[in-house]
Amino acid sequence: MSTLYLHAVALDGRLWAGVARAGALTPDLPGHGSAPPLDGPVTMATLTAHVAGLLDGPADVVGISLGSMLAQQLAVHRPELVRSLVLASGGMATDPAVSRQRAENTRRVGMTGTLDATLDRWFTPAALADPDHPGVGYARPRLLADDPEVVAAYWDAMAGHDLREHLGGIRVPTTCIGATGDASVPVAAMRALAERVPGARMREIAGPHIVVLENGPAFAAEVERHLAWVDERVAHR
Repeated sequence: MSTLYLHAVALDGRLWAGVARAGALTPDLPGHGSAPPLDGPVTMATLTAHVAGLLDGPADVVGISLGSMLAQQLAVHRPELVRSLVLASGGMATDPAVSRQRAENTRRVGMTGTLDATLDRWFTPAALADPDHPGVGYARPRLLADDPEVVAAYWDAMAGHDLREHLGGIRVPTTCIGATGDASVPVAAMRALAERVPGARMREIAGPHIVVLENGPAFAAEVERHLAWVDERVAHR
């Protein structure tokens, strides 16, 4: 059984270094890292189809931020490919106006112009003040290396993420993780998501929006607890 980790917008599969299980799939999404852009429009549907194409059978899917949204989309539209879900820092719907504004800002001022605001959303002030913080040391150059048109296209795609009327159909074990310091997708939003998915569990861990980069051990521990829970459920069928 494979485990698939899906990263946040403007990052890449290296987000999961030191966190993902051995042998897990940690792909770069199209247009990110070393992956070529999609050949066609970027929408939640085309991104979901791309992710589906990475799998040859059911997987435990772990996603953060955009990755959480794509994991939800996969479970709704390609349920045969999902054994279980871990959803972090990415809710059941976006505010379309906010997503489109971020797309517009990215096109207008580029990655340099949006860098500080993005890092402020993603990290705690303490992490940003630490010149040797490994998470910031990874994220800052990764953001500056991104193609702003690709990132803008992803923000436009995320404006179309709204699964509020579909989550009740998810039938796989699901754990939702809220980061207590997340100003973008607060714990309440992740709790609301958990309440929509039948039988979902809700967990809270300390950290900001991209909690993996500040509290990776706690995140990894929650994933391990989730997978043990899933294995136990399977064993007792």
